[in-house]
Amino acid sequence: MLKSSLVSKLIRLALEEDQALNDITAKLTVPENHRSAAIVVAREKLVVCGLDIIGRIAEEAGFTFQVLLKAQEGSEVGSEVVLAEIAGLTREILAAERTILNFLQRLCGVAMYTRHFVSHVSGLVVLDTRKTMPGWRLLDKYATSVGGARNHRMSLGDMILVKNNHIDAHPGGIRAVLESVCANKPVSMSWEVEVRNLGELAVALEFAPDMIMLDNFSDNQIRDAMVTVRASQRRPLIEVSGGVRSERLGALQALGVDAVSAGALTTQAPNVDISMRISAADHES
Repeated sequence: MLKSSLVSKLIRLALEEDQALNDITAKLTVPENHRSAAIVVAREKLVVCGLDIIGRIAEEAGFTFQVLLKAQEGSEVGSEVVLAEIAGLTREILAAERTILNFLQRLCGVAMYTRHFVSHVSGLVVLDTRKTMPGWRLLDKYATSVGGARNHRMSLGDMILVKNNHIDAHPGGIRAVLESVCANKPVSMSWEVEVRNLGELAVALEFAPDMIMLDNFSDNQIRDAMVTVRASQRRPLIEVSGGVRSERLGALQALGVDAVSAGALTTQAPNVDISMRISAADHES
């Protein structure tokens, strides 16, 4: 994901908004050929995620500094652990500093939050959602996967997901919507239906979707729904959504659902604290 052209566009936008190629302070204070060494340091416990973005930022900016990664992707590290070493022209390192840290603080923060979320249960799939930072879809979803979640659809074109608004916007209701989907969908494309009650669940089961999402069901409603699902001829995967908190995962697994989707993985994750420390190299070239 980090090599995607979409990520390249995002990096270029970040460099542009920070005017990284017009660092007036560095130009006034640092000789043109001055060289430095820098370390990128964790300031708190975090899950390492996206260190390769440092090299991508240098590439997109046309900078020549060298990067040595010191931590393993997906590992948990504590405060004061060095994540990467950078060496090169001081002006370039200073110009890229904030862009590097902004990307890493978000990526590691989402990965850390996701790791904590999924640690509450084993054997239940935790899915992310499309509730991502605009422009950050690939990076947010990369971070949740590093943290231990599984990516749901990346975009509207990846799979068919019939949601409440599709049903409510159709005068024929859920049955007419699903008849249209089954008659016209690409044969190889997976599809899912979101239902709000047992009545909609019963209709959805008639059409044998790959997955059914139980939206905002209570535990008692899920228990009743699973009885209906187990009695169906072709059991779809069952996903639960709607404000799912990590503390509820154990109960949901016990009820027999296959997956939960949690927008909180990307909407509630805080940035973590990462810093860059720069020192002059032993010599200038």
